[in-house]
Amino acid sequence: MKFFVLAASGIMLSMHCWSLDVRFSIPLRGVPGKDFVFVNHVDHDTTKGKFHSFNCDVHTYDGHDGTDLVIPSFHAMDSGVVVVAAADGKVIFSVDSLYDRNKVSVKERGFGNYIAIRHADGFVTYYAHIRANSSLVSAGEYVQRNQPIALVGSSGNSNLPHLHFEVWRRMDPFTGPCGDDVSLWQQQPDASVNHSVLDHGITTWPPVLDTLVERPPNTRVVDTTARTITAWSVHTGIKEGDEFTITWYSPLKTVWFDYTIPSELTTNLYYWWSYIDYTRATMQPGQWTVVVSLNGIEVVRDTFELPAIVSVSDEKGNHKPHSMSDDADVYFADGRYAGSDIGSLPDGTYVIRLRNHAHRPQSSLIIIRNGVVVGVSAADGRNR
Repeated sequence: MKFFVLAASGIMLSMHCWSLDVRFSIPLRGVPGKDFVFVNHVDHDTTKGKFHSFNCDVHTYDGHDGTDLVIPSFHAMDSGVVVVAAADGKVIFSVDSLYDRNKVSVKERGFGNYIAIRHADGFVTYYAHIRANSSLVSAGEYVQRNQPIALVGSSGNSNLPHLHFEVWRRMDPFTGPCGDDVSLWQQQPDASVNHSVLDHGITTWPPVLDTLVERPPNTRVVDTTARTITAWSVHTGIKEGDEFTITWYSPLKTVWFDYTIPSELTTNLYYWWSYIDYTRATMQPGQWTVVVSLNGIEVVRDTFELPAIVSVSDEKGNHKPHSMSDDADVYFADGRYAGSDIGSLPDGTYVIRLRNHAHRPQSSLIIIRNGVVVGVSAADGRNR
């Protein structure tokens, strides 16, 4: 996620030059690592094109001036995630009239809806991308620490519901080996993110990233008119090279198919999904089980029921054939171009590169059996 900086002037000074009468609390209600995740921090590398966080890691991006606290989905946003004042202060600006369900990063949109609060020592905190019509404060009002001021949204330059928390005079509230000398937090939260599963399920909604960020309802019984069956999960604390394995078990408890794919990036928020082209795959009726493992350890297990009638020719003959000619190009695993007609490809593993889909990752891995897509994996790290 890329964000717009409202204003910056002068030079960045070392914190120990100032008296620090103010310390900040976490500006969101909830439990870190469960209800929200610290995804991006302030960039401490002043070299253009390079970046590192206060902790010397990659959890930031070039020129980022704040801390991003990301919630798992738009469903969570709709339930109302409360933004609170990080310290006592005076509200100096508040706007909440802008659209709040953006899913594509557009720099020119800036903070979108936001609130600005001035604190002791001249510090100003910004609470950006808040939900439309959710501000509980107005310019000129005084607020106290932990007082509710708004709800998390996805307005402005945002592609997921989250709070962009920014401290000016252009400060990182975290201290660390590559950061400032002193923490601005009352009690610095643990920003390290170990692996956990924030959410998971089975859905027959379209297998694209928009589906996951909206948080689809879980499907217990698959309707015969379904086009796809998607197993999805949202992870924290993923490192480049971590191996995801998905295994689909038939009602007979036998392995229908499985495969392993490594993560291509390090990120604190990772959307992952795999789907079956149900319009063309022949699957036994009964209870199916899908297991996702990370580095050989099971982390997700979901089940769903298939109805008794699953004949592809009898029940699904009226469905439009699966074609990617308008959406993507298909490549062999070694990088050679394979075309776009899946039906003509031999069985094997391929890579799809999607064209002009802002809400989808650029490439996905697919498995083809008898001309049918039986497995697709896709991931979006949301590290920006």
